Amino acid sequence: MTTALSFFRHRQKLLLLLGSAYVAALIVTHAALPPVHVWAIACVFSVLMNFVYIVEARAQGRMIATETIVMVMLITASLLGLLIHPLFVIAAIFAHGLWDLAKHYGHGVPFFSWYTWGCCAVDLIYGTALLLYWLSA
Repeated sequence: MTTALSFFRHRQKLLLLLGSAYVAALIVTHAALPPVHVWAIACVFSVLMNFVYIVEARAQGRMIATETIVMVMLITASLLGLLIHPLFVIAAIFAHGLWDLAKHYGHGVPFFSWYTWGCCAVDLIYGTALLLYWLSA
């Protein structure tokens, strides 16, 4: 990871805190709100997860186009999940997890491996939970 220009290099504790708060808020909102809101919650959290890497790309001044394209595609899929069919948001969350995995292997803007592995795990678990919820409905 490029250290000199990294936005998150000296903010790893903040990144960990925000990531943990994200996961806690994900669990709390799904537990507290009625099932009618499942897909809206999934859409909001799916959209939010897409901003970390573009912030880093802009700070490093590289891979901005790649990160923007991925972000726009995933946000678009998330919104389609809310507007057209839940499978779009499920696919967006799974795809983000795969993008995290790809980042670990050098694609896109370089990022911390602890974060990419953790985000990949959260995305794949959350995507699976949503898929099972959708299949059971």
